[in-house]
Amino acid sequence: MSLIKLHPKQHEVFHHKSRYKVVAAGRRWGKSLLSQVSLIDKAIERPGSLNWYVAPSYRMAKQIMWDPINRMIPAKWLKKKPNETAMRIELINHSVIELKGADNPDSLRGVGIDYLVMDEMQDIRPGAWSAVLRPTLLTTMGDVLFIGTSKSYNHFYDLWVLGNNGDPKYRDWKSWQFKTISSPFVTAAEIRKFRDEMDPKTFRQELEASFEAISGRVYYPFDRKLHVGDYPFNPKLPIHIGQDFNIDPMSSAIFQIQPNGEVWAVDEIVLFSSNTQETCEEIERRYWRHMNQISIYPDPAGGARQHARGETDLDIFREKGFKRIFHHRKHPAIADRVNSVNKMLLTAEGTVRMRIDKRCKHLIDSFERTIYKEGGREVDKSLSVEHQTDASGYFLQYRYPARKIEVAGISL
Repeated sequence: MSLIKLHPKQHEVFHHKSRYKVVAAGRRWGKSLLSQVSLIDKAIERPGSLNWYVAPSYRMAKQIMWDPINRMIPAKWLKKKPNETAMRIELINHSVIELKGADNPDSLRGVGIDYLVMDEMQDIRPGAWSAVLRPTLLTTMGDVLFIGTSKSYNHFYDLWVLGNNGDPKYRDWKSWQFKTISSPFVTAAEIRKFRDEMDPKTFRQELEASFEAISGRVYYPFDRKLHVGDYPFNPKLPIHIGQDFNIDPMSSAIFQIQPNGEVWAVDEIVLFSSNTQETCEEIERRYWRHMNQISIYPDPAGGARQHARGETDLDIFREKGFKRIFHHRKHPAIADRVNSVNKMLLTAEGTVRMRIDKRCKHLIDSFERTIYKEGGREVDKSLSVEHQTDASGYFLQYRYPARKIEVAGISL
């Protein structure tokens, strides 16, 4: 593989002699290229070997690796035309490279693998390695490259620790942690853009390969001393209302975009045991002088849920005279909505873009008390405090979407 030029950090991993290599790297560091080169090198180095690339799903394996690895292998090395259906490449030295998805663990059993790459390891089911793939290396004494982006203190972190703890029984393990900036593929200017468009925790996780705890507060940048104060309604500015359609309570978060670009939460409406019609009436009662200034950003589900007469929540808003209604056709991922809110609270550069008026007590409470379920990224709804931040998120994610990191067309 001398024709393929790796950057210095990739080169360091590629030539290291450890049997188990664990690489935690920031997005766009060059993980896929290192995986491609390593697979082809092992297939050439060991005639008759079986070499597997495993991604979280069959779809990701195909989209991340199939075309790039085929472009990299010269036609003269091929025994026959690659089988795209089976995602199988046979070389003239009788080695085989196959691409697999960990979403079907049973399909990974029962073979002896000589070289294994597990890509986007942070998103692969924990048991795929320990229970399914590790036994396939027992007879071949095969090597493994685990590669991914730090996500939390999960199973990928546990593997990464093995190459760093100095225990002699793990002398065959070696781990690395590389920031995106260490790659020549990404400029410092692009890093600055990401820093300005992400909240600090997401930036550290996605671009600095930092393992971050994800249990705890969902909206962790929120600080009463930093965000809460006197931020009153301005009758001259447009009114933006994020709307959550939970019945108990119905929640409306009311924002205004300031001339300096900051977004102020200037009011809130929280109606218990209520409905969409009553919410519309309350908005009109408070802002009847300013109806032409109002834009609604509802939960997309409001376009599907039907009431007794067959109308949807959005139909009711339109019937009540709210003409400017903006929403996505389907729900954005919860993580995308949360990231959009968090980066408005505080960017990785330390800029505060959102302020909350002290009268918005439910929103303040929601920012402080909405938490994740322990050990995961699922919002804990048992306290029923998340509705005002959900309402805020529908507006903020639509108007100020967080910079997405995508792998194979999948937002992470």
